[in-house]
Order: sequence, then structure tokens, then C-alpha cells
Amino acid sequence: MAEKAASQNKTDTGDQATTEEARRLAKEAIAELKRGNKEEAEFVLNEARDLDKAAVDEVVRGQRKK
Repeated sequence: MAEKAASQNKTDTGDQATTEEARRLAKEAIAELKRGNKEEAEFVLNEARDLDKAAVDEVVRGQRKK
């Protein structure tokens, strides 16, 4: 039973790390777009979406509010 709980914690930590990486990449994509690097922005944004689409959508929505 303890092994299952430990395994679940590793998964949660991995998911959290993946979500954070997706957010970081989404922010990087926005920065690239602001610099005029549309192709690079699209590439990085697609990489981020592959990791965690919901996290990327959250970052993009946050930028639209500014």
C-alpha cells in the first residue's frame, strides 16, 4: 500500500514539473512572438501544448487580459 502511495506522489510531482515546463515554454513563446519571431513562437508553443495544453491555455488567457 505504501508503494502505491509513493508511486502516486512521484506521478503528481512529475505532472507538476511537466505543467511548470509547459507554462515556462508558453511564456517563452509569447516573448518570441513579441520579438517578431513568429515561427519560433509557434514551434515553442506547440512543444508546450504537447506537454500540458490546459497550462498553456491558462498562460495565453493571462496575456490577453493584460
